Amino acid sequence: MKKTIFTAIAVSTMLQPLVLSAADRENPQGWLLWHSYSEYSAMDSRLYLRTPQGKISEISGDFVHAMNGDFGSSPCDIVFMAIDSSADEWDIYRYNAISGKVKNLTEKSGFRNEDPKFSPDGQKIVFKRGYWDNSRNDFTYNLAEMELSNGEITMLTDDTNEQSMPYYSENGKYIYYSEYINGISSIHRLNRESGKTEEIFAEKDVTAYYPVVHGEDLYFTKWNSADNRNDMIVKYTDNTVTSLQFNSADFNVSDACPVSADAMIYSSTQNGNYDLYCYNGSENFSFDFGNTEKHELGAAFYSSEELKSYAADLEKFLLGADAPDKNYDIDGDNTVDCFDIINVRKLVSGE
Repeated sequence: MKKTIFTAIAVSTMLQPLVLSAADRENPQGWLLWHSYSEYSAMDSRLYLRTPQGKISEISGDFVHAMNGDFGSSPCDIVFMAIDSSADEWDIYRYNAISGKVKNLTEKSGFRNEDPKFSPDGQKIVFKRGYWDNSRNDFTYNLAEMELSNGEITMLTDDTNEQSMPYYSENGKYIYYSEYINGISSIHRLNRESGKTEEIFAEKDVTAYYPVVHGEDLYFTKWNSADNRNDMIVKYTDNTVTSLQFNSADFNVSDACPVSADAMIYSSTQNGNYDLYCYNGSENFSFDFGNTEKHELGAAFYSSEELKSYAADLEKFLLGADAPDKNYDIDGDNTVDCFDIINVRKLVSGE
């Protein structure tokens, strides 16, 4: 295993800012997922979806403590983790926003199934899978991957160190994840083709976790230092680690959700509980929706521009032309047909 140690360095600017109204502070245009709970131990987390038109709905079903949602190829295909009310185990659920159907993908598996993320083509998910190991008197967690077309699961790792919070690279070749050793986590990378792993970021006595990829850039959360366990978000590009300018040593900044190379949605405790914030390239602001007296965390974003590209590719695909390899079954009926075109056009037009 290759091991590289880095120390975060500060930067004063990011790239060109998004053009947003300074007066209105227009929210990024797209679909936003997040969860909200009073305390993690209260088991009362709820998962919310906001459309570009500002409609907010809760994703609900026969489960409790829903959190950590992620978008697939379209904003209508969503996975998340929750506790199955009947089996009392963490499971991975898939929700279709058009049909409103929720499916338990890991029902009665006998494992803890957590932290799901879609592959870039929307046809697989990677997640954390755990079981109780009597020989260690503790849980053992490894990474697993599911083929969504048939539910087939492949284990990607197999050791006693805890692997969690996996996230695919833009091209799907790598899976970034957190690995805990003696209570401290570092950022690792699995080569999906070779199966080899490497540690790409570690800092002595400092935990680093929640890796997220946007384009060629990797973001993750880490403690400010071994003596200051307030979280901060850093950017990792070309073996360089930089601290984002909205970080602070005085409060937590975590759960990176990149909107573009310039903008990011994140959670922060700067006003007490965790709330959702946006950095637009020049300033930070709290969202005028969603934030409550509870903790708002785990944001995921799907942009309106991304949907336009998806719609164009879907039409090419149905006409028999070359199109990127994606999941084009937008309504979740297991068939790609004209109804998918109708539904995606409605979404693009805002109907």
